Amino acid sequence: MNAKLLLPLLCGLLWVSQASAATRYISDDVYAFIHAGPSNQYRIIGTVNAGEPVDYLKRDADTDYVQIRDADDRTGWVDGRFLQTEESFRSRLPTLENELSDARDKLANTDERHAQDVADKVNLIERQRQELTTLKARLSELSASHEQLSSENQRLSSLMDDKEHRMRLDWLVHGGLVAGVGALVGFVLPMVPLRRRKRQDRWMN
Repeated sequence: MNAKLLLPLLCGLLWVSQASAATRYISDDVYAFIHAGPSNQYRIIGTVNAGEPVDYLKRDADTDYVQIRDADDRTGWVDGRFLQTEESFRSRLPTLENELSDARDKLANTDERHAQDVADKVNLIERQRQELTTLKARLSELSASHEQLSSENQRLSSLMDDKEHRMRLDWLVHGGLVAGVGALVGFVLPMVPLRRRKRQDRWMN
């Protein structure tokens, strides 16, 4: 056989093999009867549940019936209108429910972490507020103590100034008294001997 003709033939056989093994799904809104032949004139040999996956084997061009093999390994014919290429909602439902459950768990965990973060921030703000209140009270105490010490310092300074002023006055008074006494003594002493000599002279005369 010519190699140019052999290659397309092999490709066609491969495509037919893949098509025969393709998966189809029974529509969600029906359950299909399985017939022994490619029309509803053949006897019914079973049913396929809605949404159930089946193996697509071949199609009858005249009746549009499709030969399938179900999960129980039964082979028969069903109306091609009841088949779809996309996975049915019913078969996807468990996966969707699992995804929904996972999403809810993640959301719950996210909400819990968010709530914990909010609680931690609230606690931090409360601690900082208490620390600020304590610092304000301490600052008020220090301010009052500073004012008290300043007032006491002013009082002591005033006392020291008064005492120093009195000491200076005392020194001036004492110095004046000493000077006055000295002057008086200096004035009186020279006069004392003269009087004694005069008296002696009188007695001698």
